[in-house]
Amino acid sequence: MHVKTFQAPSMQEVLDQVRRDLGPDAILLGNRKVPGPDGAPWIEISAALDRPREPAGNPPPPPADASSLPVVQDQLEDIRGMLSLLLSSKDVFAQWQLKPPALELVQQMLLRGLDEKNAFEIFRALVKGANGRSPSKRQLFDAFRSHISDKIRFHDPFDGPVAAGGKPQIYTFVGPTGVGKTTTLAKLAAYLKYKRARKVGLISLDTYRIGALEQLRTYADILEVPLHVAQCRESLARAMERLAGCGAILVDTIGRNYLDARYVDDLKAVFQDDSGVHHLLVLSATSKDEDIKNVIRRFRSLSVESLIFTKVDETLTPGSIANPLLRYPYPLSFLGIGQRVPEDLVRATPQRIMSFFFPRCP
Repeated sequence: MHVKTFQAPSMQEVLDQVRRDLGPDAILLGNRKVPGPDGAPWIEISAALDRPREPAGNPPPPPADASSLPVVQDQLEDIRGMLSLLLSSKDVFAQWQLKPPALELVQQMLLRGLDEKNAFEIFRALVKGANGRSPSKRQLFDAFRSHISDKIRFHDPFDGPVAAGGKPQIYTFVGPTGVGKTTTLAKLAAYLKYKRARKVGLISLDTYRIGALEQLRTYADILEVPLHVAQCRESLARAMERLAGCGAILVDTIGRNYLDARYVDDLKAVFQDDSGVHHLLVLSATSKDEDIKNVIRRFRSLSVESLIFTKVDETLTPGSIANPLLRYPYPLSFLGIGQRVPEDLVRATPQRIMSFFFPRCP
């Protein structure tokens, strides 16, 4: 067993260190408070892998000496100290003596990205029905699945009825720069055309980045759908008139620094009188929790209908997308799981969220 020690000012930071260094299969062996460099208390965690990471192509290591097994078992028993690792200040954790099977499940939740606050909420719901007994792994898993199903909403914004002869439905793709708005729009354009048999039109408001416009033009040519470019509210209205025969109009917006308050204000000015517009906020699963929270707060005034998470395949902690979904009232629509258009966009479901934490459900 390859054991390492990590230190950081907070529990979340030290867990991030464990994930980066040892990966999601790390075993948490124990924790304690230690003096930090500035004298303030830090958190120290001992974590391990069952075996060291091997470079690709290396032969498998020889079987472990049986004499080392008692040491490994002693270390696994120390995992019980993980209760205080979660939220040592919460009495509810101290009341339990979880056995390793249940602790492994908790460990998996944390290492896959669930934050301590949401972990505590799940434990608090579970303890109400535990009658003082230590919950089993199955009970803990069922409680987590129930929590996800009850607290996270799922919504396909394209599920609404299409009125015959009515106005086209308008969908904007908003969000910070670099999250994959243009690629996501192209994937959904293909989804609507080929799977929903909808007539689709595209509009680009991103006239600042030549590459983004050319990328969208290439997708439009491949999908054989019309594309118009707009620079202001007036030219947007003209583009929409030209696409009046479409069932759905997808609008690619400018990607800018979300910390600039003028970004959202400019978008609101463009769509100020269009109450029927569906605003879809595109976020990256590789972003930090705090950045995602700030983006959602920034776009709150835009009346966002639902969230789309991209780059789920590019992170070791895909479960972290559950944190904002459990915190904010916005439903989840789609998940980007790769670069292929349109294959690598899937509808979000409770089962997919669970699979981010437990690829092989217990």
